[in-house]
Amino acid sequence: MLGGRDLRETIQKTFDNLYDDLNVKIDKKNSDKIHAIEASSCTRLAYYERRDPLPPDNTSKISILLSNGMRHSLSNLHGEYKAENLTIEADADMIIADEFVVRFEIVPALPQIPHPRHLLYLNACLFAFKKDEGFLIYMTAEGKTVEFSVSKNNRMFEEIIRRARVLSTLLKDNKTPIVEPSDLCLSCKYFERCYAREKGKDDGTSDILAELFGKRKK
Repeated sequence: MLGGRDLRETIQKTFDNLYDDLNVKIDKKNSDKIHAIEASSCTRLAYYERRDPLPPDNTSKISILLSNGMRHSLSNLHGEYKAENLTIEADADMIIADEFVVRFEIVPALPQIPHPRHLLYLNACLFAFKKDEGFLIYMTAEGKTVEFSVSKNNRMFEEIIRRARVLSTLLKDNKTPIVEPSDLCLSCKYFERCYAREKGKDDGTSDILAELFGKRKK
């Protein structure tokens, strides 16, 4: 019989392997190939994940397992869009009737309007798979859902290409992107790199940011 410590290590190793299998596959050595998940989110986060990554904590791993585990059971289709020397990658959860691209997002509470980064990502999928319409479906752990229809939008895709080019250039030049403040900063594992302060000294930065975004960092 396995001892308590050995059992925990075995479970953790299995957990880590599942995370590696289900996480979005990004070619981190190729700066001319940018995934839409990178271009639609924080550029600085995407840069650190490629150049100087921190290991994810178990909370982050569970979140990835819940969302990507569901995607793994669906079609999980991979597409690409060529923009001169740059390649934009995107993954669609489903394509219905060879016409509509579907993307699921697992969230703690259903939103009233779709998040901009999710719209940017799904729009990139429409271009990668050459489709005109898509559906963004939010789902909670309790099974509640809300859906939003998305039409192909050239201006939004131009923004994805612009952000992808910026990330590609900064990766090649080894230059860290500027800080992009958002509510995501509060739970980001790179928070201290972006909002650094002396160890043992609380200058109130984290409290100010937390108050700006309506909650406090504990």
